[in-house]
Amino acid sequence: MFKTEGFYAFNNPNYNPYLYLSSGGIDQTKPRHVYGPAGRSGYMIHYVKSGIGYFTSNNKVYRLKAGAFFFIEPGKIIKMKADAQDPWTLQWIRFTGKLAGIYMRRINISYQDPIFFVSNQHAQIILDNLLEILELSHMDHENDFIFESKLLAILDQLAIMYPQAKIKNKNTPNKIFTQGIQFIHNNFETPITIENVVDYLSVDRTYLFKLFKKELGISPQKYLIKCRIRKARQLLSTTDNPINVVANSCGYVNSLHFSRSFKHYTNLSPSQYRQQYRQPPQ
Repeated sequence: MFKTEGFYAFNNPNYNPYLYLSSGGIDQTKPRHVYGPAGRSGYMIHYVKSGIGYFTSNNKVYRLKAGAFFFIEPGKIIKMKADAQDPWTLQWIRFTGKLAGIYMRRINISYQDPIFFVSNQHAQIILDNLLEILELSHMDHENDFIFESKLLAILDQLAIMYPQAKIKNKNTPNKIFTQGIQFIHNNFETPITIENVVDYLSVDRTYLFKLFKKELGISPQKYLIKCRIRKARQLLSTTDNPINVVANSCGYVNSLHFSRSFKHYTNLSPSQYRQQYRQPPQ
């Protein structure tokens, strides 16, 4: 966390290569303050809380005031400049990850058309979740699931407001892959196997393996395990539940199998992890 007069920023220490809300903050800019021209390394959503500023994207300049959102795409050159008389105050979040790119390709906003406004209930939900992320950043916790849930709520509303045209092309995410991800997310806390996933999707296991390797660089089995281990880390650091209860809550029937798997991925036994990372009760 970094804070000075008129500026606040936080960094999320819980890195997630798939969907990672990495940082966010508030910037009460000085008159004529300029950022850029420069590119950013992640996706960013800014909200103009007050004041006026000028945002340049795709060589087009937008004059923005309170109530406007603007979107920044990774690697695209942008420029931000505060007004001389009424400089803007910005609230923002940044996110990255392999799934971030997949999800953003389903939303019809980009560096070519990066502006939207709080003009309906969907945009208000986006703003509410952005503000909740900033409020949560002040709290001491190791749990990044709450950040991800808020980020997913924002992306869900953007997808409703700006659905991508359903045109078949080489960049369209594979529907089977997306359904596979959703099935794992919805069921990893139960003792499902990859056989359950392929049965649900009615596809060959080898075909599913190739889809996951292409999109995420890992197998479906490894992705399933990573989901379970992340959930276990959360439970071990925030509850006093016995190890066997944690194991069952993460889809493991056998607590010994859970302990071996957990140590393989974290280099700590569940008990050691709890001892090192247990958070004090709020």
